[in-house]
Amino acid sequence: MLEVNDVVAGYLPDIDILRGVSVIARPGQLTTIIGANGVGKSTLLKTIVGQLRPHSGTIGYCGRDLTTLETRDLVRNKIAYVAQHHALFKDMSVAENVEMATWSFRNDRARARRAIERAYGRAPYLKEFASRRAGLMSGGQQRLMQLELALISDPDLILVDEPTVGLDPKRAATIYEHMRRLVTEEGKTILMVDQNVIAGVDVADYIYVLELGANKIEGSKEKFDAEYRDTIATWLF
Repeated sequence: MLEVNDVVAGYLPDIDILRGVSVIARPGQLTTIIGANGVGKSTLLKTIVGQLRPHSGTIGYCGRDLTTLETRDLVRNKIAYVAQHHALFKDMSVAENVEMATWSFRNDRARARRAIERAYGRAPYLKEFASRRAGLMSGGQQRLMQLELALISDPDLILVDEPTVGLDPKRAATIYEHMRRLVTEEGKTILMVDQNVIAGVDVADYIYVLELGANKIEGSKEKFDAEYRDTIATWLF
C-alpha cells in the first residue's frame, strides 16, 4: 500500500503547491485523483517518484520510506511512473524502445528476454509494428505503448499522469479499459491523476478530489455515484 501523509511540497522553497495532501493507494485497486489545473495533481506524482523532495510529510510504500527515493530506484522498488508527456525515443523503432525498457536489468539477459516476450504477448501490436519508428505511431498507440513499456519491469504499483490528455474519446476509452484490466486481471495497483472527471471516476475504485493543493473530498466510486455525481463539476470548473 502506498501512503502519502500530510505532504507539503513545491518547486521553490517558499512556495508550496501541495499543502498537506494525504492519499492512500490500496493494493489491487485503481485510485484516481481529480482536480482542476494547478491544484497539484502532477506535483504529487513527481514528489512520490523523487523528482521533488517534500518540505514535510511522509511517503511510504510496503513499509519503505520513499521521501528520499531517487527516481532511478523506482524499478528496484517495484514502481513504474508513466509521465504525462510521451516518454518514448521517437526516432527509434518500436522494437528498440521495447529493448530500452529493459535497461535497468540489462545484465540479466534471461529476464530481459522474458520481459520482451511478455510485452509482445500482452500487446501484439508492438510486435506487428516492431520496425516502425515510435514517433510515427498514433497518439493513442504511443500512450498505450508507454503503458506497456512501464510494465516491462513487472511493477506492482503504477503511477499514471493524465493518461488520455489530447486523445479523442474512442482512444481514451481504450486507455481506461486497458488500465482497468491491469487491476482486475493482473492485480496491479494504479494511482492515476486525471482531469477527465467522468471517466476518471468511472474507472476508479477510490477517488480523491484536490483543491488548491489540499484534500477536498474522497470516497469510493459507489459513494461518488450516489452523492457527488451531479455536483462534482461545480467544484472543479
